[in-house]
Amino acid sequence: MDIILASQSPRRLFLLEVAGLVVDVRPSHVDETPLDGESVQAMTQRLCQEKAAACDIQGQKDMPVVAADTLVALGDEALGQPQDLAEAQSMIKKLSGQKHQVHTTVCVRLDDVYRLETVTTEVCFRDISAAEIEVYVQHNDILDKAGAYAIQGGASGFITGIEGALDNVIGLPVATTLALIAKVRREVENR
Repeated sequence: MDIILASQSPRRLFLLEVAGLVVDVRPSHVDETPLDGESVQAMTQRLCQEKAAACDIQGQKDMPVVAADTLVALGDEALGQPQDLAEAQSMIKKLSGQKHQVHTTVCVRLDDVYRLETVTTEVCFRDISAAEIEVYVQHNDILDKAGAYAIQGGASGFITGIEGALDNVIGLPVATTLALIAKVRREVENR
């Protein structure tokens, strides 16, 4: 095994496996309630660091733990995972015709060393009709997606432009993750 993934996201697992890593999935769960006055970026940073710390490494201190948190930001508003289909519809309606940001922070932990980095991608949605939103939320698996959409799924038809890393919008900027793993390994080896 190369790394421990502190997430149950099948998309993150897929991206890491395609990058050639052997992954041991060990989801960690933390309270994702925003703090008063917390920015969207600060929230992703706090949550992914908490997820990395909460991950059970079961005596495998020599394996890097990768944790990530992705949020969609529309202005100062954080759009996380919707609680139900009504909230998902509301999120897609807010994003309709808008440019928004997808922030993913990756935290890599090895022993007691933590390093994190945030990647931001801008996504533009076309105007989406109420009927399209209704069909979309009924026919797509969106309750575990930040902002209630998956760029690699049915929402691809909503997108008129993307500026930045596509894998970041899917949920894990792979190049950043690999660089953090290498950095943390070097730091631990050079102590």
